[in-house]
Amino acid sequence: MKYAVLADIHGNLPALKAVLEDIRRQGITCCLFAGDYCLSGPWPDECISEIRAFPEKHAIRGNEEKYLENLIGKDQSGWTDGQMQISYWNYRNVSRENLDYILGLPYRADIECNSVTIHMNHHSTAFIGEYPFATWNSPVVAERNRTEDKTPEMILADMDNERENDPVFQEAVSKLEEGVYIFGHSHLQWSYAAKDKKVFLINPGSCGLPLDGLRNSMPYTVLEITDDGEVNIEQKRVPFDMADYIGKIMQTSQYREANVWSRVIFRELETATEHIHFFLKFVEQYAKEKGDNRRPYALDTWEEAYAQWSANP
Repeated sequence: MKYAVLADIHGNLPALKAVLEDIRRQGITCCLFAGDYCLSGPWPDECISEIRAFPEKHAIRGNEEKYLENLIGKDQSGWTDGQMQISYWNYRNVSRENLDYILGLPYRADIECNSVTIHMNHHSTAFIGEYPFATWNSPVVAERNRTEDKTPEMILADMDNERENDPVFQEAVSKLEEGVYIFGHSHLQWSYAAKDKKVFLINPGSCGLPLDGLRNSMPYTVLEITDDGEVNIEQKRVPFDMADYIGKIMQTSQYREANVWSRVIFRELETATEHIHFFLKFVEQYAKEKGDNRRPYALDTWEEAYAQWSANP
């Protein structure tokens, strides 16, 4: 049995379609969707519909779905701040039927295949604790990409080496029961196979907003479980024209109504590295210096901070 594993689509319909086309071309009939279907790309409703229409699948919730859930029943007349514009736009542009679908998904799924158990949760902390994510997250990769003599491939190889030699990580893995553990959230594609027992970890990366430094491609992972229970993992990348995608976003109402967020996302798409984290830190400092304690950040603070940050991010 072969599964295609996808996560963190974030409203990027062209990327989702490109990856699903590649999956179908390989004859893979079942997809495992590991959460975060909305926010940052302008086709969240269409992405959810595409997932719902896929014939054979297992899907779970991510963390971004909570932002939309929190807006249900709220007075929209108060939605005037800058910080939450992207959430407001998504809430207004996802049909209630599709919203109910994603909010009805479980946070975790456990699947049996040929005597192997597959566990899915959007965040790796459900399986291996906080430390690994804090050590190998997208801001860390972004900082390491600043080193001129290191390519993204070299950085990811360094992170693989750290996993092999990190006693905290190794101890966390040693406590897991045999099986395959799937998660997303970090937007970094990687996998790990324990040497001393049958434990496998898979992060398929972000099929929509990859932050691993590998530009103009969208990741997913193929998981194969043979009839005798052997596990094989293959990391895949599908070519993708980021410049064309950015151009398409600029023609949408998301770009007009959540302009600052969209522009920061453009930087992430162009470089395949983290920028939102650093921008939010900048806004926090800017608001503090301005003496603005409003949260979410007011529109003027949000836009003024972006103007300064974009001049010298």
